[in-house]
Amino acid sequence: MTNKIYRAVETSLLFQDSGGDIVISLNNLSTGAGRISGRKDRGVGSMPTRYRWRAVFQTKTGTNPTLGTSIELYLAESDGTLMDGTLGTADAALTTDKRKNLMLIDSVIVDVATPDTNFIGSGIVEIYDRYFSIGVWNATNVNLKDTANISNITLTPMPDELQ
Repeated sequence: MTNKIYRAVETSLLFQDSGGDIVISLNNLSTGAGRISGRKDRGVGSMPTRYRWRAVFQTKTGTNPTLGTSIELYLAESDGTLMDGTLGTADAALTTDKRKNLMLIDSVIVDVATPDTNFIGSGIVEIYDRYFSIGVWNATNVNLKDTANISNITLTPMPDELQ
């Protein structure tokens, strides 16, 4: 008898300025600057490794972003003692040098040179450690929109389900 392997969709995690699951201050994030989110504790026991990420970013009103520039997403994992990039556990600034020891997840590319427009990208990331944080680096030529929760990242666990 053959089995089928499906993907199960579990409860999403929302990374944003406030009102989400994990805080990351993206409100008015400057060009050439970054943020690292608060730390997520996935708990003990078996946990999914595969997550679907979806990021929504919007640039500041009144300034046109440059086509082809990007907003980069990073993963920082921790065993509870050692953290990639030796970062802390709370929402904080992410410097250009500190992101060198983080894993680049992917980039969301500016695909239209219009402010107040969402730039949305998605993909898959694998997370193995119990603790992790998400980093964002603004490589566009303008600040992100100065409105809380306009820019955010959603991670949805998608483990395999054997049928």
